[in-house]
Amino acid sequence: MIRIMICEDEREARDGFRYLLGLDEEIRVVGAFASAEQLIDSIREVGIPDVVMMDIGLPEMSGIEATRIIHETWPQINILILTIFEEEEKILSAIQAGASGYVLKNTRPGELTSQIKALYRGGSPISPQIARTLLGELRKEKSPAGHVDYNLTPRELDVVKGIVAGYTYREIADRYNISGSTVKKHILHIYKKLNVSSKVEFMKKMYGPNGPLSAL
Repeated sequence: MIRIMICEDEREARDGFRYLLGLDEEIRVVGAFASAEQLIDSIREVGIPDVVMMDIGLPEMSGIEATRIIHETWPQINILILTIFEEEEKILSAIQAGASGYVLKNTRPGELTSQIKALYRGGSPISPQIARTLLGELRKEKSPAGHVDYNLTPRELDVVKGIVAGYTYREIADRYNISGSTVKKHILHIYKKLNVSSKVEFMKKMYGPNGPLSAL
């Protein structure tokens, strides 16, 4: 059972999400709040959920600031940003603050529950529109250097493609017929070769103008 908390200031939308997610037998909505302050207080008082579904445009504390606080205080919580915003700055700020996924509010209910389950299982779901916006922003960064492959092996490049596609470790393992522990070792090697420690840094190097996936 995936325990989820919702933070959405519009009551109609909040109640709608709560109802729709409650229809899925694998998901249990343990709280729905109109403000980030209420959500954070509830986590402290009631307990830690598996997933927080966070709006950005909240009345007082923003969803991005709330994401930063939650990620720093309870890093085991998976945070899914659910918003109408597609601006590059907000997307990057949310991911840098600790969000693991970013989807639009007009996502269909079935797709939303699938995204939540993928997030819970280790994936990083991003709506196609958001992915295009994010990659467009990353490609704006210019560099005088030539193409860089970071000495990644063919198998490491396979794993890289799985990561940016939002696959879980298990899905990457099944796709390439390797074990989950091998996938984790590949990811550790990849991060070491790229000299990065976060997914934002990872994507910048992979999809930057000179990165190995820049032509994709």
